[in-house]
Amino acid sequence: MRLEASLDKRFGSFRLQAEFTLDCSRCGIFGPSGSGKSTLVHILAGLLKPDRGTIRLDSTPVFDADRGIDIAPERRRIGVVFQHSHLFPHMSVKANLFYGWRRTPPEGRRIEPPALISALNLDHLLRRGVSSLSGGEQRRVALGRAILACPRLILMDEPLTGLDEELKGQIMPYLKKVFAEFEVPLLFISHSLEEMCMMTDNILIFDNGCLREQVTSEALKARCTASICGGDYARLSDLPGTGTAS
Repeated sequence: MRLEASLDKRFGSFRLQAEFTLDCSRCGIFGPSGSGKSTLVHILAGLLKPDRGTIRLDSTPVFDADRGIDIAPERRRIGVVFQHSHLFPHMSVKANLFYGWRRTPPEGRRIEPPALISALNLDHLLRRGVSSLSGGEQRRVALGRAILACPRLILMDEPLTGLDEELKGQIMPYLKKVFAEFEVPLLFISHSLEEMCMMTDNILIFDNGCLREQVTSEALKARCTASICGGDYARLSDLPGTGTAS
């Protein structure tokens, strides 16, 4: 995956500014609450329009303010998994999973549903209603639905927020297995250093609406003390050695 972006978006006194190029399949967007991570997700997915800038995915422009290009969200083929699963409550697990797959042209269906369902251990849940599922099961169904739509990129916006440590421990192996096995490019958004170090290879560090630095996850992990790597951080200054992006 190659993602190129140069973005500028203002909300009242808050302004998001970012210019970056990503050339790997497991990338992270990292920063404290209010740093602009979710705003960036909405812009990349086409749910929010930048004031200025460009977005190119694998050399294809999906947004260009100067050229008047703004590809609709459903045509960008970018999947999004939010904090809340947003499953269709009137549908079964199976119907939720196949929702995007059935709307994908046959030539674009590069993932076999049985293989993915097995990888996420959802076989025994297919006939159940989603309201009867646990929080961890709902997250797995939401991930499966996004992947079966065969997107060019999946954005995961704080997917483990609100889950206790036991549920996080159950879900993380599924996440790592699925993205490794099916080779779907991932942009993982979090303010947890632990999650970042486990799920990504390269990371964009944001603070107060600005891209501060682009680093490898190994370099980020090397900077952390054991106490910081165990959870979240409150200020960018808590992260040893973080500088301003050049």
